[in-house]
Amino acid sequence: MNHPMQHVDRETLQTSLPDRVAFARDFVGFSDEDGETLNAAAALVGPLVKGVVDGVYAHLFEFDYTKQSFLPANTGFDGDRPKDLAALTLDDPQIAFRKTFLTKWALKVFTADYKDPKTWEYFDKVGLMHTGVAGFEHRKGKALMVDLLATSLTLAWVEDVLVAVVVPLPEETLGAEMKLKVLRAVNRILWIQQDLFQRHYIRDDEEMARAAARINGGGPAQAPKTVDSPFAANPSTKTILESISVLAAVLVLAKVAKDLW
Repeated sequence: MNHPMQHVDRETLQTSLPDRVAFARDFVGFSDEDGETLNAAAALVGPLVKGVVDGVYAHLFEFDYTKQSFLPANTGFDGDRPKDLAALTLDDPQIAFRKTFLTKWALKVFTADYKDPKTWEYFDKVGLMHTGVAGFEHRKGKALMVDLLATSLTLAWVEDVLVAVVVPLPEETLGAEMKLKVLRAVNRILWIQQDLFQRHYIRDDEEMARAAARINGGGPAQAPKTVDSPFAANPSTKTILESISVLAAVLVLAKVAKDLW
């Protein structure tokens, strides 16, 4: 069945959280019924969240790349910190501190009021707070920086664990039809959360298009030009390089003249 084409303003998607969320929800099909499905599953999934969170951190500790994010002191934690990754363990007090946050987020996924704009503001701030920018009032002047790659793959791993948790539930506990609804709702909300991470990490495509137009000399119709050296943007540096080139030429000529004579 064909539906009438909707207009979506690209600039608004970059600047307006409500518009971005509305488009994301519409595009992936996250409906009010999905929110109600997640809420209905909260009583079943809620008790399993602690095990999921423990599993997430155990998995993050399997790679130095992801483990190193927990070495610096986090906001609100003033205890002693390990000096290196080898000394950082899953029993570290700060890991318990971080698990509290992840547990809150996981429970929020199943208990949130998805009709309340504050819910989407919360998920948006979850993305913002990992970029080094203070996403919450109490984080002013304090940074938590995690690569987008790490956050994206962690969300993927969390979804996989949730699937592994939900599917084996007995039929009398959660019927096959309801399992499908829960998993589809989880998939949709986690992809929206993923976009609300990317929103703060990635330059928007309009900005990239403008940059490409500058490189191409004004538009895509022209053949791409070689990108200028970063030194060329600095007049003083360019002058120094030109002077060095002239001096080198003089020295070469002097050597040639000496050999001839």
